[in-house]
Amino acid sequence: MGKNALQIMMVGAILILTAISCNLPGSEAPTPFVFPTPNLTMTAIFNPTQVMLPTTTQPATEVPTSMPETVAPSPVPSDTATFALPTAAPTSTPVATQSSAGPGMRQNFSVAGVYFNTPPTIDGSLGEWGLDKYLVDKVVYGADMRHDPNDLSGNMMIAWDNDYLYLGMRVKDDHYVQNASGINLFKGDSIEVLFDTNVSGDYYLKKLDGDDFQLGISPGSPKPGKNPESYLWYPNALEGPKSNVKIGAQSTDDGYRVEMAIPWSIFRVTPKNGAHFGFAVSISDNDKSGENVQQSMVSNVPTRHLTDPTTWGDLTLIK
Repeated sequence: MGKNALQIMMVGAILILTAISCNLPGSEAPTPFVFPTPNLTMTAIFNPTQVMLPTTTQPATEVPTSMPETVAPSPVPSDTATFALPTAAPTSTPVATQSSAGPGMRQNFSVAGVYFNTPPTIDGSLGEWGLDKYLVDKVVYGADMRHDPNDLSGNMMIAWDNDYLYLGMRVKDDHYVQNASGINLFKGDSIEVLFDTNVSGDYYLKKLDGDDFQLGISPGSPKPGKNPESYLWYPNALEGPKSNVKIGAQSTDDGYRVEMAIPWSIFRVTPKNGAHFGFAVSISDNDKSGENVQQSMVSNVPTRHLTDPTTWGDLTLIK
């Protein structure tokens, strides 16, 4: 057999064996080779595109359209200036402030209140008092409207017990006019009491604070003894009528007499022998029957200025 014939026979044998193996049981057709088809993942790897993240909207910060209003205090007698309690933002570091502390009493224009074992009858008669009298005749407002002592002046007596501060006053007033009431009672014939409960703590403080009180007394409307009333102007937080103040008043030929029993609870103090308080008593006058107006004022303290307690006098309680 030649060489070519042998090669032909071998190729034929291989083809026969291949055909037979493809038909044997359990044999599988080979998986054809497939070139990979591009997909999204591959595109992202090999041909990256810019991915836009969703925009996150921050919650809106609500900004107030206006700041809270500061309520101005009510008008007060004989001083037109208004004032407001100071406010300050909190700070992380304490700020040193100058102390207002000082002596325990005010040296000028001192008066004494005598202890009463038996409280007086509050009716305006003053017959039970028999105490030293302090003049209330220093003009502190409306000097051009006050003609003479008969137009406006007075004197007072002061007493106390464990429940009340007592004031007894004789007032000269040639024309009694009181048609105002409540917050406006100072626009008629009336009494004003200024009272500082912490003299040593704010001895040098030239403005009102929470321990300074301004109390008004109307002897009555339209005449003394008829519908008397009391009103507290300051502190602002306690402002309002004070029905627990006892008031008795009577007309006289030259004016009127008035008695007052003021509860210590109004001033939020407990009285004791030897205690000192900032103190001033004043009398307002209105001679215009058809108009509610404060025309003039006299006081026992000539330096009295409403909004500056350093100008007030001193009250000592004696037992």
